[in-house]
Amino acid sequence: MQRVITLLIGLAMTAGGYAARAAGDSKAEQLLTQARAALGGEKNLTNVRGLTATGTYQRTMQDRQLAGEMTIDLQLPDKLLRTESMSPIADMTIITGQGINGEQLLRSQRTLNAPPGMIVRMGQPPVGDAEAQAVRNARADLARTALAFLLTPPASLPLEFTADGEAESDEGKADVLEAKGVGNFAARILLDQKSHRPLMLMYRGVAPRVMIQQQGPGPEGGRGRAEAPHDVPSPPASQVVDIVLYLDDYRPVDGVMLPHRWARSIDGKPTEEMIFKTIRINPVFKPDTFAVK
Repeated sequence: MQRVITLLIGLAMTAGGYAARAAGDSKAEQLLTQARAALGGEKNLTNVRGLTATGTYQRTMQDRQLAGEMTIDLQLPDKLLRTESMSPIADMTIITGQGINGEQLLRSQRTLNAPPGMIVRMGQPPVGDAEAQAVRNARADLARTALAFLLTPPASLPLEFTADGEAESDEGKADVLEAKGVGNFAARILLDQKSHRPLMLMYRGVAPRVMIQQQGPGPEGGRGRAEAPHDVPSPPASQVVDIVLYLDDYRPVDGVMLPHRWARSIDGKPTEEMIFKTIRINPVFKPDTFAVK
């Protein structure tokens, strides 16, 4: 499903990062300038206020192979909505939406054509400290999405960049940028030394989780009683893991080179591939696109 790139990151990266910081980050500024020029130039990138990317995905989750359609709506500086549909069994379709609007979390779920006894749990809405952490996670996802598409940090989460040496992959050498921001945001961006385009983002994040249960037949072959909400176990606790997002298949859209294929690995295991069939720049969003539903 995914072409895994083996990174050989050694002492050169550590030494390079220290030298870049000591030199006042002129190397990082140079790398960013080259990369943004390769993506269409400062003027074209600055003119992007938002985008909509639609396509398909394939995902491995525990022992399940899932596939479906997805849409990413991004409106800078502080709005993101990722909508997915999947059909894990038969004609059942699960439609989920996750994102953020300013400081407000966006969460929605609908299940269509579910067979009797089917229970889908995507996790309970967070409260208290968990909600504050969920907001930070969603803002970090917004920043990573903006970086992956546009190499542009959102104004809602300004980032500082430092050069962090070199890495090697199957495709050749890459320059490494380290991005840091408030809320312990941290990511590494690998830039191809030939094309200067981003090859991948490396970060620590929460692994996605979902649990689907089907109630078995009751006594005498009849349908068992409907389980009360407290009878249904919650999905496993969230785990923070190493995640790599690979970017390729760059194509021009209104003067901007955008990656139309994303692939993700979690803890070194290929887990997801996203193919964007269409990407629209500066679409007119419906008034309720980023509303709580």
